[in-house]
Amino acid sequence: MTAIPLRGLAAVIYAASAFAAVSPAFGDSIVEANVKALGPGDEVAVSRIPDGVYLRSVNDPDDMIWERLPEYRTRLAPAPPVHESVALRLDEDDPGMDVYFSLARTSERFYVRLRWRDETRDAATLRDRFRDGAAVQFAIGDAETSYIMGTGPDAPVNIWYWRSDANSVESLAAGGPGSTTRLDAQPVSGDSLYQTGEKPAANQWVVVMSRPIDTEGAHQVSFDRAQVPIAFALWQGKDGQRDGLKSVSEDWILVNLAAR
Repeated sequence: MTAIPLRGLAAVIYAASAFAAVSPAFGDSIVEANVKALGPGDEVAVSRIPDGVYLRSVNDPDDMIWERLPEYRTRLAPAPPVHESVALRLDEDDPGMDVYFSLARTSERFYVRLRWRDETRDAATLRDRFRDGAAVQFAIGDAETSYIMGTGPDAPVNIWYWRSDANSVESLAAGGPGSTTRLDAQPVSGDSLYQTGEKPAANQWVVVMSRPIDTEGAHQVSFDRAQVPIAFALWQGKDGQRDGLKSVSEDWILVNLAAR
């Protein structure tokens, strides 16, 4: 792990006073008083981590810097069935779930941190068991792109997909349901932590995914623009979720990249 240098510690202390919203400590309550709720079409600014401040490791999900950055939440709903096999397995009584997220960047790297409640740690896929997973989806173009896996070859999406069994992240592209493709270039990395509370209902996954700002390769989202649409997906292995059976954002949230 890379230690935070003295000048980095000073910057962390400075950054702590610069943010009004501070994430609460992990506990049993699902109420997160300091977490702003965001819905479809809402805009959120990316937090800037000062140069000279380093996480203990590239994607440390438990680094102290995350306590100094604003955190948001958005509601995920069961994904619309795009295939007969998904419709057969769809639980129409599923109320959906919340995902909590932070967005940050340095001059060199873009970060997404996710956390969500999950009573069980499912990290294997067998005949009758399925793994947990998470995805962050970016529109390559604007918000006119469909949030359901893109609009077509001319309006695709870039997906960062984390899987619990390998604790790894893949960079994927899609131009509509059923077209998901693993990209040749794999600049995205990640790490995770499963935290247990006093009761199973307080257990949670914490996942960090990140990528260098400047990256070459087809269908890799560009962060060199004013705004990028973002959406999320989660798979709960204990509920038999896999493939198109998942919880997803109900539309794009708009990430403001213009603030420096």
